[in-house]
Amino acid sequence: MSEEEVIQYLSNTPEFFIRNADLLESLTLPHPVNGKVISLLEYQVNLLRKSTADYRAQFERLVEVARENESTMQKSRRLVLAGLTCSSLDDLAVIIDDMVREDFDVSHHALILYGAFPDNAVRSYKLEEGEVSLSHTSGFTECFCGTLPDNEMSFLFPDGATSIRSVAVLPLLSRESGTIKKCGVLVLGAESKSTFDKDKGALFLQYVADLLSAILLRLLP
Repeated sequence: MSEEEVIQYLSNTPEFFIRNADLLESLTLPHPVNGKVISLLEYQVNLLRKSTADYRAQFERLVEVARENESTMQKSRRLVLAGLTCSSLDDLAVIIDDMVREDFDVSHHALILYGAFPDNAVRSYKLEEGEVSLSHTSGFTECFCGTLPDNEMSFLFPDGATSIRSVAVLPLLSRESGTIKKCGVLVLGAESKSTFDKDKGALFLQYVADLLSAILLRLLP
């Protein structure tokens, strides 16, 4: 009798082991970890323990995701409420300072607006064809995590470029009528490579960039 026939017979005869309980008790199987011979009952207990551990891990991950979502919601709420009270570009700079310190806990950031804004303290930069200081950074229309060229790092962070190991680039854009207009950029700098690793998701960063863009557009002259 082949193995397939045995499987088929036992599947079609569920009462077989009821009628032959002594056979069930005498069956032994190799332990799934150390290979030692154990009873069928012990083998089943081990399988149940493994399943329980797997379900517990899945549950803990769901709880972690729920906490992350709650944290994201609270951060977004703070940013939206702060944006509603913002009445100048200098106010926006203060809001971003608070956000970077409280929500991202990173040591460096650079906010740069494209154009000329002489009546406030926010850094501004005029994008011109052939410019090199921000040629890479200004090219993004979606959030980016990773590293930037050395010359752009020195421009963005004159006093701390050498200590920064990863950055997040948040483009500040207008998408009115389907046309993308570059209004500025917020770059976050961290002293750890893992903080803004290029393989990490940027969904929350993109959401923040969209909120900041909306606030900025309301304040631009």
